[in-house]
Amino acid sequence: MMKVDRMESSHAGGHISKMAIFLAILAGTMALTNPSRQDYLEYASVKLSQEAKNNLCNEAEVPAILRGFSNMIVDTCNTLVTSQRVTIRAFIDNSTHRQNAMFFSIYTSEVLNNRYRTLALFGNFITFSAEKMPENSVE
Repeated sequence: MMKVDRMESSHAGGHISKMAIFLAILAGTMALTNPSRQDYLEYASVKLSQEAKNNLCNEAEVPAILRGFSNMIVDTCNTLVTSQRVTIRAFIDNSTHRQNAMFFSIYTSEVLNNRYRTLALFGNFITFSAEKMPENSVE
C-alpha cells in the first residue's frame, strides 16, 4: 500500500510540473504577443476610418437635392477619409491611454464624444466597450 501512495504522489507531482511548464509557456507567449501601442494605433485608425465611412460616406447622408451626384459625393468622401488616416492616427494617439499588464493591455480611447475600451492580447484586439460620453464631461 505504501508503494501505491508513492506512485500517486509522484503522478500528482508530474501533473503539477506539467501545469507549471504550460503556464510558464502561456505567460511567455502572452508577454511576447502583447500588441504595442503602434499596433493599436494602426488597428484603431482603420476601425475609426471604417466607422467614419459607414456613418458619413453613404448615399443616405447625401441631401436630396444632390442625389444625382451621390456616387461622386460618396466616392469623394471615402477618398477624403482614407487620405486622412495619418491625421486620424495622430488624433487617436493623443486621446488614448494604455494600461499595460505585461501579458495583455487595455487601451482606452476617447474620440468624438465616444469612449472605446479595447483588450489587446495574443497579437489581437477586442473592443469590448463603446459608450457615448456625456457632452459636458471633462476628463
